[in-house]
Amino acid sequence: MAEVSGADSPSLTLLGTGQDGGVPQAGCGCANCLAAFEHGERRRYPVAVGVRDAAGGMHLIEATRALPEQLQVWAEALGLETPVRPDSVLLTHAHLGHIEGLGQFGREAMGLEDVPLVASDSVSEVLTRREVMAPFARVSQVEGAGSPSVEMAGIGFEFIPVPHRDDASDTHAIVISGAQNRVLFLPDHDDWGETLAAAGHSSPRSWFAALRLTHVLIDATFWGAEELPGRDLSEVPHPLVEDTLDRLGNRRADDPQVHLIHLNHSNPLNDPDSPQRRAVEVAGWRIGQRGWTIDL
Repeated sequence: MAEVSGADSPSLTLLGTGQDGGVPQAGCGCANCLAAFEHGERRRYPVAVGVRDAAGGMHLIEATRALPEQLQVWAEALGLETPVRPDSVLLTHAHLGHIEGLGQFGREAMGLEDVPLVASDSVSEVLTRREVMAPFARVSQVEGAGSPSVEMAGIGFEFIPVPHRDDASDTHAIVISGAQNRVLFLPDHDDWGETLAAAGHSSPRSWFAALRLTHVLIDATFWGAEELPGRDLSEVPHPLVEDTLDRLGNRRADDPQVHLIHLNHSNPLNDPDSPQRRAVEVAGWRIGQRGWTIDL
């Protein structure tokens, strides 16, 4: 799964590929969750990404409840002997699964202080109200700049606002860019229509091209509308994978490499033998895998 050229080169590692609750999900006895209990390779930690910059700085995007395991996954992907201790944290939004691990930076666990944190004003306000900011020092933004944008030792992090059930905070995607690759991290959004309208594009492909992306990590929470019997999916909006595939079609030679992430435990893509998974692979796209690593 590694696509890196050197042990110390700037890189990006996928640390988790599941929805906020992960797989298995608490209290669930569905086939996917039972299989994950029985087979470790079927487990999915909540979605997160680790980025190493050109100076060796380690930057964590999302802080999940699986933080200890994910810091070890990151270390193993890079050939390090001990778990990574992040030099900064970046957050896309304030839904619980993306911030649940923040408390582990404090005195009850790692005991860190003044860890740089990059997030929107809206997310920072939520964290302050929840009293989890003690281990962190928010990275200042240029006044009036809107969405955050920072560079850390040759790696750029550009936040792009996206529509997503802004009940707790606003939501951003992040473009992570280095000398070799540009990666869009889009774990959550409501639907393609709203997101593309906000970006000023008519299709995912044209948006990806405008951003000059080489890789895309995108929201694949639910496969289809009937996935959660008895639940109203409009209360937890995400683009359906069926719709994403309809919009993308088969992969073309000049398309970026697309990885589907943020899978809910109910998603049939969790089953490696499902026809849905085969359809994704035949079209030329990929299912996100924990530990996947590329040069930046």
